[in-house]
This record gives sequence, C-alpha cells and structure tokens, in this order.
Amino acid sequence: MTMTFDEIPYNWRKPGVYTEVKPRYVRKGLVDFPARAIIVAQMLATGVAEAGKRYPITRDDEGKAYCGAGSVGAEMVKYFRKVNKATELYLVALPDDAAGIAATKTMTLTGSPTYGGPLPLYVEETRIQLALTAAQTVASIATEVAAAVNALDDLPVTATAALGVVTLTAKHKGEVGNHISVRVASEAGDSVPAGLTAVVAADVVGANNPDVDTVLDAISNEWYTDAAFAWDDATNLGKIAADFAARFTAAAKKDAHAYIGCRGTYAELVAKGAITNSPFITPIGAKKARSAPWKWAAVLAGIGAAQLATDPARQLRSLVMTGIGAPDYEDCFTAEEQNLLLGKGMSTWNRLDDGSVVLERVVTTYKVTTLNVDDDAWLDIMVTKTASRIRYDWNAYCDQTYPRNKLAEDDSIAAEHAENVSTPKRLHGSWAGRCQLYARKGWIMQTDRTIGESAFEIDEDDKNVANSRLVINIIGNQMVLKGSLEFEV
Repeated sequence: MTMTFDEIPYNWRKPGVYTEVKPRYVRKGLVDFPARAIIVAQMLATGVAEAGKRYPITRDDEGKAYCGAGSVGAEMVKYFRKVNKATELYLVALPDDAAGIAATKTMTLTGSPTYGGPLPLYVEETRIQLALTAAQTVASIATEVAAAVNALDDLPVTATAALGVVTLTAKHKGEVGNHISVRVASEAGDSVPAGLTAVVAADVVGANNPDVDTVLDAISNEWYTDAAFAWDDATNLGKIAADFAARFTAAAKKDAHAYIGCRGTYAELVAKGAITNSPFITPIGAKKARSAPWKWAAVLAGIGAAQLATDPARQLRSLVMTGIGAPDYEDCFTAEEQNLLLGKGMSTWNRLDDGSVVLERVVTTYKVTTLNVDDDAWLDIMVTKTASRIRYDWNAYCDQTYPRNKLAEDDSIAAEHAENVSTPKRLHGSWAGRCQLYARKGWIMQTDRTIGESAFEIDEDDKNVANSRLVINIIGNQMVLKGSLEFEV
C-alpha cells in the first residue's frame, strides 16, 4: 500500500524526521449529540427582547426580563428550567398580534360573609392571600381582591373591581388568555366564608395569535433539536408541521421536534390532534388543568430535550412533569379516553394523589400515510428521536473517517494498494460496526439481519457517488404487559 500524507509534501527532500498527527476514528464511540432547545413564546410590551431575535437563556429570571413580568415567555422559561437546566436553551418571542383580543374572566360576589376568614382565590398555581371580615360588603371584597391580584406582577392577569364584580383581564392578547386558570376554593380544605358566594365565569374570549412564520424564518438556518411553542391554533400548527418536515430532510439535516400544550375536553383534544399528521409534533393536553398549556409544552420540551438526548430509544413513561398542576380527578380522562387519544395523536399522562402529573405515553400526531392508510410507524416520539440520533452519528462518523477518500470497486487494484480509498464493502463494514455500537446502547435490535439487509454500491451513473440502504430495527419499549392469570380448581 502506498502511504500518503496530508501535511508532508510528496517531494520534500530536506533531511529530518517529520511526523504529522491526526486522529484515527476506527474505534470512535458515539458522536456527541448537540441538543439545543428553543422556546417560542409571546412577550409583553414591558419586555426588552426584540421580536423574532433569539436569546440564550441560563437563568430563570431572564425570561421575565426579555418578555415582561406575567408573560407567557417568562413562564415558559421558568417551567422548562424546572425539569432541565443542562440543555443549551434559547428564547425567541413575538409581541401580541396587533388585532388581538384579550380574554377576560369575571368573579361575581354575592351576599356577605357571616364570619371573617380567607377567600381562597387561585390564578394558575398561585394562591391570592385574602382575609375577609364579617359583614364585609361585596364591593369592598371586590376592591380588595383586585388590589391583591395587581400587587403580584408575575400573574398573567390584571384586575379591576366594580359593584362586587372582579374582572380579570389577560395581560396578553390572543388565545393564550383563554387558558388561564382562575379558581375559588379549589384545593382540599378550602371553603368560602358562610354567607358569601363567588362564581368565576369566562367573559370575553381571547382571539388572534401571533404568526409563527416570523420565528420560523428567523431560525431557518439554525439547528434546534427541541422546541416548545406557546400556540396550538390550526394556522400556526400547520406552519410548524411543514417547517419541521423540511428540517428533517436529508439535505437540511436540522432535525427538530415541536412540543405543544393544549387545553380542552376529550372532543376538543381529538380535534387538536387531527390538525396535523406530523412525526415531528408532540401535543399534550388536559381539561381544566391548574397550569396553562404553554407551561405543559415547556415542561414536556424540557423533559424530552434532556432524556431523549441521553437515550433516544427509551420511553418517557413515569417521569414527573415538575411544577404542572393536574385537573381534579373528575376532570381527568378515563382509561378508555386515554387509549383513544393516543390514536388521535395526543400524548397521555396520569394524576397522582398529590396532584402532580406523570407522563404515560408520549406520541406524535402522525396517524396515516399520504394515502390515508392507518400507520403507526412514527407513533412514538422515540422513533423519530432514535432515527434522528443514528442518522446524525452515522453522518458525523463518515465525515470524520472519510473526509477526503477516493471511491473504488471492492476488487480493484486501488482498493488493494492505495490509501484513503473507500469501497462498498468497507463502507458496509463501517456501518456494521456502528450498528453494533447502537445495539449495545439499546437503540436497535436484530442487527445480524438488518446489517445483512443493508447495502452499499457505487452509483452506476456517477463514479463519485456511493449509494446505501441503511436498515435498522428500532428497539421496542415495555409499555403493555399482557397476561392470563389462571387458577386451578
């Protein structure tokens, strides 16, 4: 074999010892995966961020500074970092739509308390501290409630009072305000002082979300592996699905996964799941949850970015969505509803006795082929994540191992004697070695068969191109254990 060098000229005649140093990647382990997450959120006018500009996030309070106190962006940053402080994180935010409408809710007070005591009011997870006195008028109580709400600048609402009615107005315009949870005496042990009633009702429905196109255009040349979005309307979801499909193509190589939070009844969540048919979008939803859906999206993105970068093939079942408040038991979905939701592209979760949320099965919205035939090939998020990770590792390994190789047939003289020559057989051998590594990591199985079914060849029309078919069988997860318990008689 004729040896060649990268740094020492072939005609160098000056005496001396010259040794170039370069890495050899034959036994290289997995290529480090560059997990990078981004939060796409809404900002208030009090935020200092430029619309559509990305900002690195390393501290919880940066979301508040960039997007404003009580903003969707501030909350998404805080909740993502409840479960993940290790993944490189960025924030990009958009202001409210100029034609947006802010949602409002009212708390109507009637009667008068016969004794003093607290009025347990909750906005999202925050309990508003209120102390009533006996015979206090509803007008006085409403004024006190509004003042207490406005004293907490991190709340997503502002309040006004008139004639015993408190009006809570979302700080943001748009649909996000519809999903803010406002509750009275909703926790164990809570009660409203006798003689007083407090009823919360939706009033003005928020409408018109920002257009996600601005963000997608701004980050079109950047790679983020995981993205949490604040909106779940059909227009924005369609744009995300199209953009993320383009990112996954062989030429783009910017694989990304979107996480969406939804709020609604079983029928409403089925409708949300039907909006897209994408392997790259994972929605999760609840009915009457204590936490807004954009918080669900941020927490799920934080969990996914951390756990699936560590092991893309391992399910997320049993992981706690830290900080997320579940609905009451009567508002949780039944087992039958959960099973149906999984088939409609909606991820499922369970409520623990302490009110926390535990992931059950995390899926994508992909349900049918382009011929509208039922298909579960991309059902679970682990499939896209594992395929993405293996493709990234294989591409990086080949770039490092064969950066300047020539290409020849297996039995050629060049293959036998020259250095830096790739052949179909050598490439196949490299693929076999990587597959053994992926199998040891527990990402794939049946490698003897799939390696044999994989193939490499030189393109018959272009001698500079090697074609390959890379076959893998992604490992399964123990999600269901069926059995028959039979007793003797």
